[in-house]
Parts: sequence; C-alpha cells; structure tokens
Amino acid sequence: MEEPDFIVDYDAKAPPPLDPHIANVWLRATSNRFVDGYELEVSASFGEEMIPLEGDDFSLSVSFGIKKASIGLQFINCQPDSIFERAGDTYSREEIDRTRRGFGIGAEVEGSASTSAPIPEAKGTAKIDASYGGESSTTETRRRTRRWKQMGPQTIVVEDAGRILEGQPVDREKGWFVKPNRSCTASAVVATLTTRAEWIQFGRVDDLEPSGGIGKRAARFLKGKKSRDKDLFELLLRTLAARGLQNALNRDATLAVYPHVLRKPVALNGLSDARPMAVPAGPPLRSIGVDSSVIGNFLDTDSQGRVAVLKQVGAPSEELQRILSDNGGRNPRSERLFIAGTAPPSALESLEFTLSRGEAVSTGEWDVANKNRSRTDLVALGLVEVRDGRVHSLVPDGASAEDTLRHAAMKAPTLQATREILLEDPHRSGVEIGEEIGARFRRNYNSEASKLRVGNALRRWAIWLEPHLVDPGNAKGAARLRISAKSERPGIGAPSLATPETVRKAQEALDQGERAEDVAKMIGVSRATIYGWDKKGIVTIRKS
Repeated sequence: MEEPDFIVDYDAKAPPPLDPHIANVWLRATSNRFVDGYELEVSASFGEEMIPLEGDDFSLSVSFGIKKASIGLQFINCQPDSIFERAGDTYSREEIDRTRRGFGIGAEVEGSASTSAPIPEAKGTAKIDASYGGESSTTETRRRTRRWKQMGPQTIVVEDAGRILEGQPVDREKGWFVKPNRSCTASAVVATLTTRAEWIQFGRVDDLEPSGGIGKRAARFLKGKKSRDKDLFELLLRTLAARGLQNALNRDATLAVYPHVLRKPVALNGLSDARPMAVPAGPPLRSIGVDSSVIGNFLDTDSQGRVAVLKQVGAPSEELQRILSDNGGRNPRSERLFIAGTAPPSALESLEFTLSRGEAVSTGEWDVANKNRSRTDLVALGLVEVRDGRVHSLVPDGASAEDTLRHAAMKAPTLQATREILLEDPHRSGVEIGEEIGARFRRNYNSEASKLRVGNALRRWAIWLEPHLVDPGNAKGAARLRISAKSERPGIGAPSLATPETVRKAQEALDQGERAEDVAKMIGVSRATIYGWDKKGIVTIRKS
C-alpha cells in the first residue's frame, strides 16, 4: 500500500504578530509532495510603525523599528538538512551598475576631380568622416547580496549596517530540506522572529496619544533637548518593551510566529478536537505592556538614580556604557563623537605639546601653538578637556603620547566602525564610508561633500592605526593612502563650497535681510555652513 502523502494543515494556529508592518515571517514549500521531503523557503519583511506602550497611568505611542532580528526554526517530528546555496558571512545590500555605450559610423572616400574649364586638372585622395547615425546601449549589472547570515544550523540573523530594517531582506531563501517522520501523523516547522532591547529603535512620539500623568511627563521628556538623560530614557523604553514582548520560553522579544504544519489526511477524519497545535494561540497584541512604576521612578530621580534604575531592569550593559561614554557622565571620555578633523600626525603633535607643558594651557595659547583643529579631536578621544578657559591633559604622567593616542583612537566607536567597513571591503570609497557612518551614528550628512570629507578622514585614521587595512594588491592605491595617513596636510576631499560666486550670492541675500537658513537653502549648503562662514569672516550675518 502506498504511503499516504502529507497535506498542509492551514487550521493550525499561532499568535498574531505584534504588527505585520513592523516585522513578519513566513514559510513556504516548493512542492506539494511532502512524504519524501521538501525544500523549505523562509521570508521576512520589516518596517517602521507607531506602537502603543501601555501601563498603569501610562500610555505613549512611539515609532517602533528594528535594526536587527533573529529568525529561529523549530523542527517537530521532522529532520532538516541545511541546503543554503550561498555563503552568508556578511551583511550587504543590492547594488546596480549601469554602463552606457555609444558609437557612430564613419567612411573613407578616395577619388579625383576635374573640370572642363582651363583650370589645371587636380587629382588627390580625401578622407571624409561621415556620421550616418548613432546607436547606444545600456548595460545593467545587478549584484544582489543578502542582508542576513546564518547563525547555526537553525537560525539566521538579519541586519543592515545599523539601519532600521525596511522591506523584504529575506525573500524566499531556500535554506533547508525537510523530511517528515512517516510514523507520526503530523509534523511542523515553526519560525519565530525575535529581537532584543539593543536592536529596537524608537523614533518620534505621537502628539495625540500620550495619556495618564506618567505618559504625559514621558512625552515631554522625550521631546526635550537631546542629552544623556534622553538617551538613557530611550534605552529604558527599549528594555521595558523587550520585556513586555518576552515569553516564558525565550529571553528574546517575540515579534512574529509562523507554523508550517503537515498532517496525514486520515488524521482529519473525526479527530479535529484532538488536533495538536504547533504553537499555542493567543490574543492579538495591540500594544506592548510596560511597568509604568519603573518609568515613574526614572522620571522622579536624578542622573545617577536613572543609571541605577536601568541596571535594576537589566538594560544591556554595553549599550548603557556606550551612552555614558559618548555623553560624558562620570567617565572623563568625550562629549563629542570623533569625526577626525585633522590628520593623525597633527593630532599627535598637539598632544605632545600639551604633555610637554606639564600644566594646563590657556585656550588662546594652545590655539596659537597648534594651528589646526586637533583640540576637537583630542577632546573627542578623551585625552584633553577644556575647563575654565584652559586646556587640561587627561593623560597619566609619564605615558607615551603616541601610544596613548593610538590606544584612544582604537577605542573610538567611529573608527571601530570604519575598521569593520574596510575589513569587509577595502575598496570602499570615502562617500560610502561617510554615508554608513552617518547611518550608524545618526548623523545627518546631507551632501556628498560632507560624506566624502568624513569618510576620507576616518579612513585616513584607520589606515594610520592599521596599514594592512589597505589592499596590498593595489600597489598605487595602497601607497597613496599610506602617504595620506602619515601626512600632516589635510587630504584631498571635496572642493570648497565657498567659491567667489557662492559667497557673493550669499552675502547679497544676507544684506537684503534674508535669514541664514533661507540663504543656506538657496545656495545648497547647510545652515551650520553659513554660520561657520560667518565665524571665519567669509560672510557677515546681520545681527537683529
């Protein structure tokens, strides 16, 4: 007797996703003949939507997005074999190269000419370029590289270089060959999409949604001036949201579940009441429950108390330390993000000058001795601080200036990210590096010139720290980059936007009473650029 085939049990239930527009996962088989096994495909989509956080005397809607997610598969009464067709070692995106070609048609003509007039006969050869028309063609090459990688035999992780996940980065990926257990009446594969507190990103707050005393206070807190306390509060919300989504079986926060259940046809005859479900069904989730008493305690205490509240609720220690380090706190490191305003040799020379003085130096004397922007870099690296109009060294006595500078630079988050980018692809351009750094650290580099300047500067520092980051196979390029990394002169980046014509237009508009913001838009620069020109004396902004 032929073994009866399995059929898909569409009646199997699973908890609905938190919001299918934020994150969703689903499974699909490539055939409908299952008894001998089948190829399993997995897909996942992501987006950003408003979601309510609710508790006692607290309701606040915030935009909710995922920067990273994990998809784990559970195989019940079946045996999987991994069959991924491509290696998933790195995350990347789809790129499109377009090349346009054109050509014309020419001709050469040889001959002679004569007339009946008494003019002497003329003979010769003429070369004529005759263009009879043109043709063009476009070649498009797509390099589709996925934004996920395999983590173990039953898990894949999705990420897009720190950006919020958008679209369908996992699209019918054929990853497993599954063989059901023929001795069992049913088998199932359950996909569970999860995230963690540090992978969640909250954005804007909905003006219409806050309710309750704690909720309204929280909304005002989130909309306040950017500060360390605001970053700590966002970390608290992420941690509480992750806890609200957790279940008893998984410490990660569950966003979506999908069961692919197979059953023998005979099991459907009169046995519907005994049919087991692959995943317990639950009520639809319309909001995330949070402990509002913790939020109230956070808002009622001081900065040190807020750090203690985060530790009590189990906020990720690395994320907490990053906020404290980037924004000052009790750690003497930078209040600014390191963006490499000067070349490494210039920064080293400035640090050596500071250490050689043995005591704090006035900012005026410091700036005269160091005719560059190294002070900003050294402050960002936590090596000096400006207090009461003087530059104070934070380097221990007797320490080597170069060793200290290299050690601090290696710990800078922007340089660590640049190193990762170059290890993945040593040929990445300055614009690409600047764009990715801006996305990772929430910096709005709104022009190609800004991206190029930041990317080239960080790449120079990364190569100064580790020369082997440059591909040695590209001899000319490697030599040029190493020379740039050691040079005290600024690297060749984007041309200055302060051209005589641009400055003239800007000054004329400012003289006519136009606002600096409007002038910036008119000439295609940022508002900060206009104010920077005013400080340098390039233009003059009228004081109202």
